[in-house]
Amino acid sequence: MKRRRLLLSCFTCLLFLLSAGCWDIKDIETLTFVRGVGIDETDDQKVKLTYQNLVPNMGGSQEGTSTDYINVETKGKNVLEAVSHVALKDQPIYSDHLKIFLIGKSHAEHHDIQGTLNHFIRDDEVRRSSYLLVTRDSASKVINQKLNSQEKVPVEHIFETSKNRDYNGKILLPTRIGRASDYFQIGVSFLVQSVDAVNDELIYNGAGIIHGKTRKLIGFIPANDVQALNWIMNRISGGVVPSTYKGFPITYEIKKATTKVEPYLKNGKISFKVNIKTSGKLSEDQYPYENSYDERYIKRYERIFSKKIKKRIHKAVRHLQTEVGVDPIYLNRQVRIKYPDYWEKHRNEWDQLFQEANIQYDVKVSILNFGAEGASKPFNW
Repeated sequence: MKRRRLLLSCFTCLLFLLSAGCWDIKDIETLTFVRGVGIDETDDQKVKLTYQNLVPNMGGSQEGTSTDYINVETKGKNVLEAVSHVALKDQPIYSDHLKIFLIGKSHAEHHDIQGTLNHFIRDDEVRRSSYLLVTRDSASKVINQKLNSQEKVPVEHIFETSKNRDYNGKILLPTRIGRASDYFQIGVSFLVQSVDAVNDELIYNGAGIIHGKTRKLIGFIPANDVQALNWIMNRISGGVVPSTYKGFPITYEIKKATTKVEPYLKNGKISFKVNIKTSGKLSEDQYPYENSYDERYIKRYERIFSKKIKKRIHKAVRHLQTEVGVDPIYLNRQVRIKYPDYWEKHRNEWDQLFQEANIQYDVKVSILNFGAEGASKPFNW
């Protein structure tokens, strides 16, 4: 009898385990698959969320692969209240496939961004790999932008554009919300990609600067400065450098680039030496007497492009030092590594030290090839 009761108890427990296997199952027909969310400040200082949701197509035909989407707007006194208000008019949000967070200028300037993202970071459905971006306008305007190609989902277009870094150096390495949270924890300023709606297109348009201490947006930089600062941060993986020779357009195409930043401490003052080496090709040369087979000709172009890159970098960094006043390009990291004792003593003064730091640049450009063109006419130096 005892043996039978024991077997019955084991069998009952097994049934409970099997029945619990799908305890968290979700009905796909009732889910709202959000791909991106825009975060704005309303005129009455409330939070406005604009969700862009894919519409599940259960028809089973080829039309089921279409990229239909709807935008859902909700407001609240804080982020969590705004999220909960969605359930009053639509299906609850399912965030497991959320790709981007886009914060409008007004909200990012007036609110602690870490606090804004706090709910999403704590949500176990939201991936810490989701991208953080800002816009000079309202996030809802960007999210609601109707693109020329009706097949494009705006947030998908924003997400996919980040993959074009190999073709354009004016695109930042994506800032993931998990990494942004880490920066906030240690008080480090950083850059985030900016995207704007311009003439029915969504365009990567420079970057926003997030202050590590206030955790707010403090300004924007143009796309050219993004490329210049990418050189400093050793994040150039492609792109072009246009210039001119005797009034004619010439273009250097970046194939490879490496940057080494070396800090120096002397008499209590920090300085930096930035060494950049890049190799690529002469992809455009409209000078009518070009002679790409002549080594002297190529060397002259290498000097032109080196000077151009150095000038752009110096201008962009000086803007940070003299007008912005914070270090979003991680020069502080080099100091922490090489001079840890100095860093611990002066870490709270770093913004001021960064403003006063002397930075020297050495840029070496190597043109390895020049496409199919060569000497078109005799050339005399």
